[in-house]
Amino acid sequence: MPKTATATGIVWAVFGHRLALEGNGTRSLADLGPKAVSEGMPRVGDTVTVEGEVTPCEIKVSRLVLADGAVRIIARPEKGHGKGDPDTALRLVRDAGYRVEGPLVRKPRHFEIRGIRDGETFDVHVHDDHGIRTEKRIAV
Repeated sequence: MPKTATATGIVWAVFGHRLALEGNGTRSLADLGPKAVSEGMPRVGDTVTVEGEVTPCEIKVSRLVLADGAVRIIARPEKGHGKGDPDTALRLVRDAGYRVEGPLVRKPRHFEIRGIRDGETFDVHVHDDHGIRTEKRIAV
C-alpha cells in the first residue's frame, strides 16, 4: 500500500506541473501531473494543501485544496504501463520493413526487438502503447 502525505504551504515556485511548497518550516515538491496544467493552476504566493502518494522526491498529488477552499481531484493513471502484446510488437516491426532476428526482449515499458533493414542491424523499441519509439543502429 502506498504511503500518503498531506502538506500545506505557500507556493514559492512553479515548475511546469510541479509546485514547490513551503510551510511549517519544511519544503515539499508536489507533482500535479502533466494533465493538470490549466488555468486553475496555483501561482507563486498562493496557499494550498496537497494530498497524495509520497515518493522519494515528491508528493504525487491526488487532491489539491486551493486557498478559496476549492477542491480539485487529480486523476492518476493506473500504475504500470499495461501489458504490451508481443504479437502486435512483432507485426509493427515487420510492417516497418524489418526482418526480425533473435528473441523479443520484454522490458518494463517496452519490447526490444533486433531487426535488419537494408543490410543494417537495428535495436527497435516498441512501447506498450503499440508505437515504435526508437530505432538504434547497432554494429555487429
